[in-house]
Amino acid sequence: MNPGLRSAWRAQRGGTGLRILLVFFLAGVVVLVLLARGCYRAVDSLRKSYSSASNSKGTAPDPDRFAFPKENCPDFPAGQAAEQRAAQAAATVPLLPGLILDSVLAIQNQDIEGLAQLASENDNALTFTYSGSGFHRQKNQVIVDQAFHTPPYTFCRSELASSPVYVGRMYDQHPAVFSAGTYHQISTHSFQELKQTGATRIVIHSHAVMKDKHLLFEGDEAVALHRTDHGGATYHVIVNDQPTDLPVITADGAPVAGSGLLHFAVVDDAAFPLIVVWEWAGQSDSNKMVKITYPQAKIEKELQEQGRAEVYGIYFDFDSDQLRSESEPVLAEIGEVLRKQADWKLSVEGHTDNVGGEKHNLDLSQRRAASVINALVARYQIAAGRLSPAGFGALKPKAGNDTVEGRALNRRVELVRQ
Repeated sequence: MNPGLRSAWRAQRGGTGLRILLVFFLAGVVVLVLLARGCYRAVDSLRKSYSSASNSKGTAPDPDRFAFPKENCPDFPAGQAAEQRAAQAAATVPLLPGLILDSVLAIQNQDIEGLAQLASENDNALTFTYSGSGFHRQKNQVIVDQAFHTPPYTFCRSELASSPVYVGRMYDQHPAVFSAGTYHQISTHSFQELKQTGATRIVIHSHAVMKDKHLLFEGDEAVALHRTDHGGATYHVIVNDQPTDLPVITADGAPVAGSGLLHFAVVDDAAFPLIVVWEWAGQSDSNKMVKITYPQAKIEKELQEQGRAEVYGIYFDFDSDQLRSESEPVLAEIGEVLRKQADWKLSVEGHTDNVGGEKHNLDLSQRRAASVINALVARYQIAAGRLSPAGFGALKPKAGNDTVEGRALNRRVELVRQ
């Protein structure tokens, strides 16, 4: 190669080398920028996750979240109130103070019992209490939490006639007065629509919270109900300790927005259209009424005539011998019977369903029978020598244990004259 060509080749090679170096430099800058951006995003994501976790664990919840306003039900005309109360007292299921509605949320063979009791009523309002157990899911298991009892809460008579709103299961935080909605029943208007036209629409309220000083119900859901029975439908439930077939209207409900299918049944009585079934199809849980108790003295008569009385109005915490406050009316009735019949001696028998082992249930039923006796001795001054406990566990079932209704029928106390 001659010197001139060599010089030109070197110059060309040098220019190409510079361009290659420049390309590599620019590529390196781009890579560094991308790496820096990725690192920033990763760090920012970690920071947000940590902040979120810190807030959920270490930061106290909004103190005003459950600072519900103090409200009163509007005045209801006295004449209309008297008519409504008389009709409710004469309903298929009488809506009277002392009424206890026992519903079971069945999840993965766990019966989570909730008791709503009508504590009092007047011209303007109906006041209830609720006790039940919470629960949570751990992996694929349902864990039943500690039982709780709510303070009294009130629903307004003015809502019973036509409100489309239905307030579902109570929680431990809720307003003292629900100015909108019905509880354990649909309104007279919704019932008549369903019965006469075959369709109605309700709005389900749940999870009341305060936000910006306004009362909100999170999870509101409109559901369109369409009647499915053709008359003559019944629902099997224990009413005042007796298995009873209540006349009902059944319906399927579909959310107006969203998916799912609700199976629904309500007592066929406009005076008190009590909801007895609330079950979402395809899900592993259902909410059904299993026992209804209202004031009606009958234990003495059954002991007098039959020598035995089956008692379903005595309630215990889940898997416990701890008596619930809703048991008090029946305990008082038993105490009064024993004071009146001073020569009677009773065996108090405990019975359970078959959930849990045989040995466990025998022990639980024995302890529950003893708890009833202890309450009668301590609260009603009944001599301990007149009462003896006996536990039978699941050995004497009244029905099969493969349904919610059957298990409810098997959980009972029986009184036997000696």
